[in-house]
Amino acid sequence: MSTAGPVYLDYNATAPLRPEAAEAMMEVSRQPANPSSIHQFGRAARSHMEAARKTIADSLNVQPSALTFTSGGTESNNMVLAGFQTVLASSVEHEAVLAARPEANLINVDKNGVVSLHHLETLLSALSDQDKAGVLVSVMAANNETGVIQPLEDIGFVCRQHKVAFHTDMVQAFGKLEITPEESSIDYLTVSGHKIGAPTGTGAVWCREGRPLSSLLAGGGQEQGRRSGTENLSGICGFAAAARVAQPSTFEQMRLWRDEAEQLIIQHCPKVEIMGVTAARLVNTTCLFLPGLAAQTAIMALDLAGFAVSSGSACSSGKVNPSHVLKAMGRDDAAGQVIRISGGWKTTRQDFYGLAQAVIDLYKRKAN
Repeated sequence: MSTAGPVYLDYNATAPLRPEAAEAMMEVSRQPANPSSIHQFGRAARSHMEAARKTIADSLNVQPSALTFTSGGTESNNMVLAGFQTVLASSVEHEAVLAARPEANLINVDKNGVVSLHHLETLLSALSDQDKAGVLVSVMAANNETGVIQPLEDIGFVCRQHKVAFHTDMVQAFGKLEITPEESSIDYLTVSGHKIGAPTGTGAVWCREGRPLSSLLAGGGQEQGRRSGTENLSGICGFAAAARVAQPSTFEQMRLWRDEAEQLIIQHCPKVEIMGVTAARLVNTTCLFLPGLAAQTAIMALDLAGFAVSSGSACSSGKVNPSHVLKAMGRDDAAGQVIRISGGWKTTRQDFYGLAQAVIDLYKRKAN
């Protein structure tokens, strides 16, 4: 095991709770807190919640009044998707989108996993103007397995030309990319708290004014009737505290650390490939194809060496099915031999360097 103790490099699965988030949660948990109550305790809770809403909205460059709190990215995505008759989704979308609308028309991607604008244009051109009124295009801002970033402004432009709604799942990009919905013609935006160091079970969905948003839960009509149920005030305040400090600028130095680690691995193990390497990627993410070495073997060996990484999506890593992301990229040959490394707010340069050395040692020892 690493002499410094275990190193966590699986932030795309979840991030450790930030101390700022824990402190905010403890602060509001000291008093009864139902934002719907009209007495002084309820008014105080409401004040905390609306302050948190503004903080998160500001970090997303959206209006607070259009932001609805949810239990996370999956619920947020389902709320958006439920409101449309026809969905066009990228073939590398998260299961929270693909499982919610299994009949969705899939948009092709290139070898890096970047959406084909030509194919999107072809799919939309085949629809009548009447049909387009019920169409939603759903493309994630950045892929959770490869870190590849999608050209949201170009996709949004195509959607505007065809007068269809555009949704982006920003769960992985939130806090790492600066995205302005107005500039990208985005109509719906979904995020999750635990990827940035907020507590699990927190999330939000933003909806452009005039666009419908389906309520999945019937009840007391909280969140302006968009999402019934007593709001998770401590979680929401923890979410806001994490959003306040999770700014894209804080990740820029990680690009250098990640690139140094990748170059070191490729230098010593030239057969190893980096998935999506020629596309724009999240600075914290690297997805390595280790030919001849099973991903599960690599993950267990690296765990014993003191490094926690994964084989892809945390939601599906326990399943035997090969990655649909790699399949869409035309890399069936890489199935079962890919590991994902992702850093975050506690990660250091030494973490990436140590991981690179561990991968090199493992691959030279174990690969066929």
